Amino acid sequence: MSCKNEDHNHRSCFNQQCWIESITTECCCLSELQLPATFNLPKSQLQMYGEGVYCAGEDLLGRCARGKDSLERLTAVVAWSISTTRPPIFGFAPYNPVLGETHHVSRGPLNVLLEQVSHRPPVSALHATDAAGDVRLVWCQSPVPRFHGASIEAAVRGRRELRLARHAERYELDCPNLLIRLLPAPSVEWAGDVRVVCADSGLEAQLSYCRTRSFLGFGGDARCVRGRIFLSASRDETIYEVDGSWDRTVSLKDVATGEVSVLYDAQRAIGNLTTPAVQDHKVIEKKM
Repeated sequence: MSCKNEDHNHRSCFNQQCWIESITTECCCLSELQLPATFNLPKSQLQMYGEGVYCAGEDLLGRCARGKDSLERLTAVVAWSISTTRPPIFGFAPYNPVLGETHHVSRGPLNVLLEQVSHRPPVSALHATDAAGDVRLVWCQSPVPRFHGASIEAAVRGRRELRLARHAERYELDCPNLLIRLLPAPSVEWAGDVRVVCADSGLEAQLSYCRTRSFLGFGGDARCVRGRIFLSASRDETIYEVDGSWDRTVSLKDVATGEVSVLYDAQRAIGNLTTPAVQDHKVIEKKM
């Protein structure tokens, strides 16, 4: 059994090495790069987007609407934004959705619908609402890959919009970029700056997904997130400081009082998740 595992690992590493070499030597247009089927996850990119919304251990979207004041609601939106950042796997990617493909999931009070609305460039759209109508989420985004020699960066173009109907607030959110490092050591991580803006309340948050210090590209924690929350009218006056790791715990520090609280706990939010199950099989049978 151990010999078979070693042979499988050897072939997997060899295939990944060949793929990296093909990128670095032949790739001139990454939008046309075809990933070998060996490296495809058994799910569509639409499902990956949707899982970031409906696969959660606690109702983070509902918490956004239940906030007592605008500041509490903004911090809840920041926590939800961090929760959509899921650990990527180097060398593996979901299948590219075809034009017109849809993905629909209803889980608890949340209804999520995704559709591939464009093939070239690839554009995915998402619409989600809760049963009470307090939360409405809309986004339309497209990944734009760029080759930087030793790395590939997929910049996510587009913007997410979250509306809290009960409070008449609209939030605009960015998304971090996916950074695939080829040298000196292959890895994949989220990087870049993210803004969460609510023009209705005048509050804003700036987050930076970054890697801690490393030696010649080796080591360091690639899952750090840091930032602050402030009033858009007085950008130099920080209300809260945000610091932590998006796959573990992110803390929130009140600058005025020095009090530190937990903004986001990944173990509670996305730990021990269960696969959504089909409740009404008759509906599926009718569609088939």
